[in-house]
Amino acid sequence: VLAERSAKAGILHIQGGAFADALRELAGDWLAANESLPIVASGMIGSRQGWAEVSYVDIPAGAGDLTLYRHDGFDRPVHIVPGLARRDADGVPDVMRGEETQIFGAHTDTMQDGLLLLPGSHSKWALVTDGLITWFATFMTGELFAALKDHTILGRMITGDRDDAAAFARGVKYGYGATGNLQRLFSARTLALFGELPETGVAAYLSGLLIGAEIAEAQALVQDADAMITIIADPDLEHRYFTALAHCDLAAGKARKGAAARGLWRIAAANGLLGLSAA
Repeated sequence: VLAERSAKAGILHIQGGAFADALRELAGDWLAANESLPIVASGMIGSRQGWAEVSYVDIPAGAGDLTLYRHDGFDRPVHIVPGLARRDADGVPDVMRGEETQIFGAHTDTMQDGLLLLPGSHSKWALVTDGLITWFATFMTGELFAALKDHTILGRMITGDRDDAAAFARGVKYGYGATGNLQRLFSARTLALFGELPETGVAAYLSGLLIGAEIAEAQALVQDADAMITIIADPDLEHRYFTALAHCDLAAGKARKGAAARGLWRIAAANGLLGLSAA
């Protein structure tokens, strides 16, 4: 990475599909200075609500399988990375857009096998085997936490939003040890009602409970339970999940900064866009 810029200009913030204007505003001077500079994009820009809808690629898939879609609705071609799709044993589909790029750039040297965890509103767990993404699953942990906190009776017991390490740990362990968590969710209210959990710790407890349940479910689904876990996230979420995994007696590593940029470079190289081979 030679330089970087960022802006809160995701598809939900762009009015009337003005993606070209947003790109010119962010990087117009870079593009003007180098007319041959290729543009590669990933994530929701390739969704139905994005610049151009790009079909999903079925797993297993490597960087070279993600054939870049050429979009010509800009001053020069924009090459969009397709997302990935899989179906579970019941035939139900799951998808990702953008996370595949971070996965292919998770490591600084070469693509390494293992289990990748990308937490967020919709957490993704993905398994890489022989350089291919062979399995992944989505967990709506972050969005469920926000909905429960703001729109259910559980939120009425929450006072403040400070972190509480002990409450978080208790929630993680209780969620991780369950085979089902619909019943256990109510504990965020009853523990506070009986004075066994401070109301200032309810939010941390509820977060831990959901993350613990996510980890348990992912471990039950993944095809290689002994695979090394690497977390790709911003520092706050990275620390939260790293701590939660430790409470579950699971070791994890942390991806180096710049996973998305490295992933874009490797996918572009694998598609012959750079005249190089992916490293």
